[in-house]
Amino acid sequence: MSDQPLLRNLKEGGAFQGFLLAQEAAYKVSAKGSEYLELKLSDASGDLKAFLWDVRAIEGDLDAVRADAFLWVKGSVTSYNGRLQMKLDKVRFAADAEVGDLSRFFPVSVRPVAEMLAELDGLVASVEDPWIRRLLESLFLEDADLRAAFAQAPAAKSMHHVYLGGLLEHTLSVAGMADRACGHYGDLNRDLVLAGVFLHDVGKTAELSYQRSFGYTDAGNLLGHIALEADRVNRAVGKIPGFPEELRLQILHIVLSHHGRLEFGSPVLPKTPEALLVHYLDDLDGKLEVMFRAVKDESDSGSWSPYSRALDRSIYRRRWPRSGAVQK
Repeated sequence: MSDQPLLRNLKEGGAFQGFLLAQEAAYKVSAKGSEYLELKLSDASGDLKAFLWDVRAIEGDLDAVRADAFLWVKGSVTSYNGRLQMKLDKVRFAADAEVGDLSRFFPVSVRPVAEMLAELDGLVASVEDPWIRRLLESLFLEDADLRAAFAQAPAAKSMHHVYLGGLLEHTLSVAGMADRACGHYGDLNRDLVLAGVFLHDVGKTAELSYQRSFGYTDAGNLLGHIALEADRVNRAVGKIPGFPEELRLQILHIVLSHHGRLEFGSPVLPKTPEALLVHYLDDLDGKLEVMFRAVKDESDSGSWSPYSRALDRSIYRRRWPRSGAVQK
């Protein structure tokens, strides 16, 4: 694996041989009636589509070649509609022990987890309201299982911050913007805003699965993260004697309304200044991450990115240099 090139470094016409994680795997039939295998293969640097046009080239059990399995593949890099893909010659199942270090197959945040957790702790300690601070401490400092999951989970399955540590990185990014906004708008309750920021996606620790490929748990599919986090907040509040009912309602309102619109999954619209702020900053941070990723994507060339389903548009990649940067 150490000598194996990363997917992001592959070039059209190059050869590839090594281990990859199958995020998707489907046996299909071509227009000519022959069976072929379509895969979405990944490592920590990204993913690409791959095709084995003759399933007789699969070594071993065909049923073992499936989603969430590690595969050994051999093939060449081609291009279709400006996107790189892989034409495979051989495929076989690979056991975890053969693959070795599994962390090499999962994208991770560029920020160290310890650094992000220290920032989280500092923000929680800065909360002045004793009720809100006690609630956040009980969840993010004292609940070891939740703290570990919150530090590891992605922020989404496929939309934004789709990597290990993505949920924590996204939350801290929104918190940073929220802190600045509260300094600008003096009428905002900073403590309430921070509570909403930290809790608005905490349900994703139970909604998403991320031990192999990123997907949804049974609870995530059945309930969704908004319902899951509302339940978690209610249970945490219930363990704090004397917690003010009005404050519980205000915090839950931010959590329940943070998607901003009924058709986007929120059961209520934002009806307080703090809820409105959390909604827009959450939405902004997610969309900017998608845009920055599209601009930096080197898997294809051109001034425009491929169409983004997350944003319903293509992204213009030619960026004007920031002040002080040398224009080329």
